[in-house]
Amino acid sequence: MEFDRIAEKYDGWFKTPLGSHVDRLEKELTFRLLAPRPGERVLDVGTGTANYLLELARMGLDCTGLDPGPTMVSIAGAKARAEGLDLRLVRARAEALPFVSQGFDIVLSVTAFEFFQDPALAVSEMVRVCRPGGRIVIGVLNKWSLWALKRRILSWFRESVFTQCRFYSYPEMRRLTKPASWGTAVFAPPWTPPSLIPRFDRWERRLQALARPFGAYLVVRRDR
Repeated sequence: MEFDRIAEKYDGWFKTPLGSHVDRLEKELTFRLLAPRPGERVLDVGTGTANYLLELARMGLDCTGLDPGPTMVSIAGAKARAEGLDLRLVRARAEALPFVSQGFDIVLSVTAFEFFQDPALAVSEMVRVCRPGGRIVIGVLNKWSLWALKRRILSWFRESVFTQCRFYSYPEMRRLTKPASWGTAVFAPPWTPPSLIPRFDRWERRLQALARPFGAYLVVRRDR
């Protein structure tokens, strides 16, 4: 299933109580490792509807997003125009980035790596376009989590975006990216009711430290 087929509904998840909780925790961890600074040039590989890229534009970064899906890119552009934000959006694949070498301070990819046809080549391309002293941050859906288990089981019974998805564990990402640092987030299970979300909020930071390999969202950072 291509993401363009669900593009119109994609952002709806972030408006649910659990989706909003997950999105906030994922962004907190991603930006903690990313350490973005105003004026930096950032490339978001697999930007989708620009959920992360818009946040970075609001922070004052110079933002470029790449995605193969025309509907995703169209929605991202409409959201940016509605806020008066300047995003450069390009249709292309991660394995062949149409940019000069060392052109970005930051290369980011969030929950897109799982769908790349050649992840090793994609990493090589991200390294190529990142300047020396820059950083590459990749967020993926963690194989060692209840969320991945649920998504995999459901994909056995009906087609979804996760049918062709490859989940990754930290050891696998370490072999591919050779990260300098990493972490996980989101320890609330996928069936958590809204009434229990505040409780998991209170436990989240402790679980990030004590159960690091098992959060639903895994982020690695490689320094260039």
